[in-house]
Amino acid sequence: MNVDLHTHTYPASDCSRIPYRDYVGWCVANGVEGVALTNHGDVDDNRKLEGALAAEGVLLLHGSEISTLYGDFVVFSPDLDYLAGFRALQDLPHAEDLDENAALVWVHPGAGGGRSHSAYFSGIERMVAHVVDGVEVFNGNWLGERYVAVAEQVAARLGVARTAGSDAHDAARLMTCYTELPDPVRSTADLVDAIKSGATIPHRRATPGRRRRLGIF
Repeated sequence: MNVDLHTHTYPASDCSRIPYRDYVGWCVANGVEGVALTNHGDVDDNRKLEGALAAEGVLLLHGSEISTLYGDFVVFSPDLDYLAGFRALQDLPHAEDLDENAALVWVHPGAGGGRSHSAYFSGIERMVAHVVDGVEVFNGNWLGERYVAVAEQVAARLGVARTAGSDAHDAARLMTCYTELPDPVRSTADLVDAIKSGATIPHRRATPGRRRRLGIF
């Protein structure tokens, strides 16, 4: 299964321009099998969209993006009440604060923190290594050679999973970057297991556009 592991909807993320009805419509029209909703410290739209997407045969995976002094991270967990405890801008979680059924992915590390305004510097990965389960190597907004190279180096140094996500704020950008997950993935718990075991393969598309059955191309 191919899944976009980094997306945002409005109004749960005020930076997004994708109302949740458009989000559902795009996923259905483009044959998406699964997608992760990772709004900034807000899971309200996850609660609203899960049933609507399931009714259309689309699996919704749950995450929350947080911005810290070390950069931005997405926490994935099947427990929406647990995810609701994270804030858009906060300290990096301590290892003991992370549920055993959660996975933490460092997103666009080379670009720093979007809301914290933190900046990447060489060696910072040593400060977060104890909590990171994966690194987003392809981000739809940060595909420049420098950003991809930093992310690949960080993932290699940490020896963790490599993922990809569009970081889409417009519907047309959904699935521009995506992660191949091992079958079967039927829940966020399965996603967490795939990340922690390193069984993820990142991909990127050259240009966005309509394409049927994005989940299997």
